[in-house]
Amino acid sequence: MTTYEIIVTDVTRYGTLYCVAGWDRIRGGMIRPEPSGAIAANEPSRFWDGQHAGPNRTFAVGNIVRFDANAPAANFQFPHATEDRILVAGQPIMLLAQQTVAQTAQAVAGGISPTLEAAFNNGLIRAASNKAHVPIGYNGRSLGAIEIAPNQIQFYVQSFDPAKPQLRSRITVGNNLYDLSVPADAAKSRWQGQGLAGLQADAQASMRIHVRVGLSRPFAAMPNSCYSQVNGLYFL
Repeated sequence: MTTYEIIVTDVTRYGTLYCVAGWDRIRGGMIRPEPSGAIAANEPSRFWDGQHAGPNRTFAVGNIVRFDANAPAANFQFPHATEDRILVAGQPIMLLAQQTVAQTAQAVAGGISPTLEAAFNNGLIRAASNKAHVPIGYNGRSLGAIEIAPNQIQFYVQSFDPAKPQLRSRITVGNNLYDLSVPADAAKSRWQGQGLAGLQADAQASMRIHVRVGLSRPFAAMPNSCYSQVNGLYFL
């Protein structure tokens, strides 16, 4: 059992469930706290509900949180297993302090990578579609960050299923264009409330954008791939 103090940096939303991650203030680097009942083969068990994560909850961006956790079981697959930590049942989750987005970006600046590939220890494979993934089992990071200028990102909506439109982004880094999904909770809320125009206006009004990046877990259609996604956007 290890005690962690993290600055919550990433809050992503999938329906009514949340995945959270944060910067380890004691050791440096990112970790992904998961509930004490997390089971590798049971995906929903690895997410938090709205009582614990999201705006005004313990796991909200900028919060400094202390908890006890263990490394994941051996059947938790890489690359996610690099950061996965399973909370110890019955131990408290303590909210220590709260920071602004700007303070959070400054505190985690040590985790910024120069390229998207570097964020994932060079395990990222970019396809002709501009979507990019890390193969399941790759022993590297599944969480990171880059910083870009406002003109390096454009948002759009993909609607394979009209009932479930998906917010996506096109991000240019160096000479490469990447097409990434955006499950970041704050960005999704802004889009759902003010449309793409509101979200794009936030980007254009900023001086720079701190982009939290992560990897999805494999899904049925692509069981061997963890696709790169936007876990958070700090408009600075």
